[in-house]
Amino acid sequence: MEQTCKFTKKNTLAVKGIAISFLLFYHCFSQASRMGGAEVSFYPLSQQTAMMLGRWMVHCVGMFAFLSVYGLTLSMKGKYPDYDFDGHAATLFVLKRYVKLILTFLIPFFFCTGVTFLTDTSRYGGSLWENIISVIMDFFGLGHLFGTQMLVNTWWFLSLEILIIVFMPFVLRFYRKYSWLMILMFLLPGSFLIEKHVHLTKYLFVAPFAVCFADRQVLERLKAFCIVGNHVMNKMLKFAISTGILLAMLKVWDSRWGLEHFEFALTGLIPVIFIYWAYEFILEIPVIRQLLEFLGKHSANVFYIHTFIRALWLKKLTYSFGHAALIWLFLMGSSVLISIGLETVKKVICYNRISGKITEQIVGWADRTL
Repeated sequence: MEQTCKFTKKNTLAVKGIAISFLLFYHCFSQASRMGGAEVSFYPLSQQTAMMLGRWMVHCVGMFAFLSVYGLTLSMKGKYPDYDFDGHAATLFVLKRYVKLILTFLIPFFFCTGVTFLTDTSRYGGSLWENIISVIMDFFGLGHLFGTQMLVNTWWFLSLEILIIVFMPFVLRFYRKYSWLMILMFLLPGSFLIEKHVHLTKYLFVAPFAVCFADRQVLERLKAFCIVGNHVMNKMLKFAISTGILLAMLKVWDSRWGLEHFEFALTGLIPVIFIYWAYEFILEIPVIRQLLEFLGKHSANVFYIHTFIRALWLKKLTYSFGHAALIWLFLMGSSVLISIGLETVKKVICYNRISGKITEQIVGWADRTL
């Protein structure tokens, strides 16, 4: 089979750009309560249709999780092509990735926490010591894992990232031994043993797909696959089939019956199918690709910041624009501007170099000690 170019880091950034765009729309419009009673126009869509699309966009979480596992798999494969690593190497891998995650979060964390306390919009409501512990747990991404009060609930995703990092060596060991069978090993117990509607568990089904797709270059193979010889007809058929499958799964997932019986399976499958769909049909459109890559570069900071703008700092201003598109543009634009400012500060103080040295020192100490 003829192979196309690989699913590159730029492709990853572009998909992150799509995912962060979905996330903002989901948080703004998926429920009427999120709009705080503001009158919002969704023209030319009806409010019901727009809110349905907003609900569907929650699968951006699975997209982010898939990309995380995908990148971690390629990173480990680069060092251990056969995934043959011992416990010591696995521990260092987990530690290094965790430290990098926290150091990436550090600047946005202090910015958001500082502005929140200065504007008296903090959501910490316990005693002094309880608040101190909550701040520490938030900083280390453990607030959702241990159930402490969080400054904003959207930071729960850090706990999912940490869970993914910790479990990656185990998932790769399973894959090394069982290959594609690992998907069934996740699906069967996950569908009836894991508690439903829990953030930290319902997105885990993307992990085995991401490992298999990264190791076997499945995205590239799917893109190179030809149903018919004619290029245009082939593209049209692939678009019709993949779009039909995606919409059918979304409709089932969005039903009470689907959530009751297939939440775990569909929460894993839908993000994977959408990433393929975007890779096949969206990421090669010139101007859109560059815009999505730009948003992808700032997606982490936008994720950390946007809820503060929407729900704490500028809620009335955010929803004062009246139309969903303008509200989304304001929220995305203001979040990106803050992100650019934070990245400028990081560049001035050589933060990436400093954080890299800190990571090396911590991992080096662990390597000598453990």
